[in-house]
Amino acid sequence: MKTNNFLRVSPLGGVGEIGSNMTVFETKDEYIIIDYGILFPYDDFFDINYLIVDIEDIKTDKEIILFITHGHEDHIGAVSHFVKKFPKVKILSPELPYHLMKYKLESRKLPVNIEIYDESTVLDFEEFELHPIHVTHSIPDTFGVILAAKDKSISVLFISDFKFDLNPSFEKPFDIEKLKSVFVPCKRRFAFLDSTNILNEGKTTSESELVKSFEEIMEVDGRIFLTMFSSNIYRLKNLLEVATKTGRKISTIGRSIGNYLQAADDSGLLKLEDYKIIDFDSVQNYNHPKMIYFVTGSQGEYLGALNRIGNGEQKNINVTHEDRIVFSSKPIPGNEKKIARLQNRLTEYGAEIITAKDKLIHASGHPGQEDLKELLQFAQPTDLVPIHGETYFLRKHKDFANEHFPEINVHMLENFQGLDLTNGSLKNFAYSKKEPLLIHGSDLVIEREKISERRKLACNGLVVIAISQKNQNINLETKGLPISIDAQIPRLRDHVEYLAFEEYKKRDYDYTCEQIRIKVRNFLKSHLGYKPITIVQLV
Repeated sequence: MKTNNFLRVSPLGGVGEIGSNMTVFETKDEYIIIDYGILFPYDDFFDINYLIVDIEDIKTDKEIILFITHGHEDHIGAVSHFVKKFPKVKILSPELPYHLMKYKLESRKLPVNIEIYDESTVLDFEEFELHPIHVTHSIPDTFGVILAAKDKSISVLFISDFKFDLNPSFEKPFDIEKLKSVFVPCKRRFAFLDSTNILNEGKTTSESELVKSFEEIMEVDGRIFLTMFSSNIYRLKNLLEVATKTGRKISTIGRSIGNYLQAADDSGLLKLEDYKIIDFDSVQNYNHPKMIYFVTGSQGEYLGALNRIGNGEQKNINVTHEDRIVFSSKPIPGNEKKIARLQNRLTEYGAEIITAKDKLIHASGHPGQEDLKELLQFAQPTDLVPIHGETYFLRKHKDFANEHFPEINVHMLENFQGLDLTNGSLKNFAYSKKEPLLIHGSDLVIEREKISERRKLACNGLVVIAISQKNQNINLETKGLPISIDAQIPRLRDHVEYLAFEEYKKRDYDYTCEQIRIKVRNFLKSHLGYKPITIVQLV
């Protein structure tokens, strides 16, 4: 009897961008959704929280399974939105992201229908088996996916985030044996692989290689403020080990570090009781030369603890020339200017700034070219699809593969494009493309036209005019305009009074308001060079 291995694979987010990761594996009876993450906005989105993939078109004609690969926000940050739309969805997750998602779902009073998996888990579908494959990354409990046909006709290896670390500090190395036993034996082998670090010609540094530099930094007396990505639990564990060894007094500043440490403790990845971490409000001497503070805000975030410290707004902390500020991180593209401004402010206090340019204190969680070479040699895919990277990175990944592995077929996809791999064949298809949703405030969707309004308000300012027809009073207020325009307000008020009670006094409401609005904007443009947003009301 001939099998019908119906399989379609399509990224809906995370291709051509770094964030909003979401990929759909569609089999005969299931939609297996790999991750549902967020994309952090650019500055000109005017206080938007984040962007997410629009899932309105996901049908309910098949079982929906949400499979989580790891606990970074660009992979789990939108899960609450998914649960709101599909409250009965079955979520499969490693233990660490389970705890991270559980906190968020419970705080929103949403159901927590999450089943924990590990490297021994096998999901059995009619024609396929899904095998999680343990990989190394910058956060513990990270997995890829192998979806293999039972008849060995086709297999798909999907790893959006990894580095090929065979000597990690605390976790198991990349699971090569599962590649060999599950993926390689299949006839047609598709590998969807991370492109983030494709410009790095070497091999990505292992976390274990950073320890020596941390020891050198902590052996010298003087307060240390160390910032990093809070999710890098194994680096935090290394740092806690070194801090304890060198007699450092440890405290944290910023909520996210505490949240990740608690989740790591709940997951059994470390034991907080093994380290004497002092609650910040319980520190007896904030200026003690053996204090080390683990601080949020490595990307210069406005609400980050390090930004508060740089602005002199963190209680009990005043930076001096005796302090060292350690950035155990690298800038996410687009954050360079924010971080530079923060480092300049801290330097003005006399503090010494130590970055990854000065010492080996940061290791990426993504594969360089040598990592990819090693993985491809073990995996032996027949076909490769670059994912998880901006468009330029995807193209460079293709060029790299064509140069070093000419026998591999490389396929370039965009979000909402996919490959139909039914019965080991290959056809392209596409979903109806949708713009990402903009999330603001309390998990609310805000329309794009409202962002245009915000932009105009932010750039042009606001004028509100309330005109009382009964007693002929005029209330005129401005927001966001230069103070110098105040000198023109009496003239403007006289102009509005003439328009409302003389020129247009016998015209209807809508016509009068619109004509006054137009003429006020033109009046202000003659003084400002631009037209503010203007609202006119007759009451």
